[in-house]
Amino acid sequence: DGLLIDSETIYTDVVNEVLRPYGKEQTWEIKERLMGRSEKEATEILLGALWPPRAGHDEKYDIAACPFEVPTFLKDRNDLLLKAFETVKPMPGAQRLVAHLAKHKIPICVATGSKKPNYEIKSGANPEIYKHFEGRAITGSDERLKRAKPAPDIFLLAAREGLGLGKAFAASIRDQGEENDGRLKGGEGSVLVFEDATNGVEAAIAAGMQVAWVPDANLLKVVGEDIGATVTLKGGLEDFNPELFGLPPFED
Repeated sequence: DGLLIDSETIYTDVVNEVLRPYGKEQTWEIKERLMGRSEKEATEILLGALWPPRAGHDEKYDIAACPFEVPTFLKDRNDLLLKAFETVKPMPGAQRLVAHLAKHKIPICVATGSKKPNYEIKSGANPEIYKHFEGRAITGSDERLKRAKPAPDIFLLAAREGLGLGKAFAASIRDQGEENDGRLKGGEGSVLVFEDATNGVEAAIAAGMQVAWVPDANLLKVVGEDIGATVTLKGGLEDFNPELFGLPPFED
């Protein structure tokens, strides 16, 4: 949902506010590794980048030096996040795109690594965008979800069950789980994923789906342009051309 609303700016600002008293900063080199992952895994990576694990110790980060444990960091972060999410703004082009797809009855579903309570706050702050999804959303706290990005599971679950296209279409999409990796059923290529994170692009490709990558300019500086996406929208969602994917053209 970082494509639809400017939540990533809020995440960066809040994380750096929590880290500032300790003289640490989440750079884009670090942030690139976190985007799209579960909050526990992302926090372990973040703390490990800032307080690297000690040699010979079985740990994700230097437990002796780091002033946080994962739960305490998340509490400090989330206390600030939840308040900030109440005023999060839409990304340029998001309302136009979602309304256009809904008008033409193109099935759409949100697939987000955010936990459901966070998603509900963010979507509640932008009802004009999220009303078009009619409640169709798969969140990171969905009990049916087996693995987080960069595994393809959230997109497979969204396609099979989130889009609401019925049993025949669901049967054309492979199931989740490592045991099914690479076993495409043929329908996956008809799905288009919009992603801002490199981990999300990797997940969509692993799912056998088309993917429009909408990277932040700072992220492009870190990873470059060629990461395997079907199309890269360097100018944001406003650059999207529906006709390239067989969708009805914009009317404005």
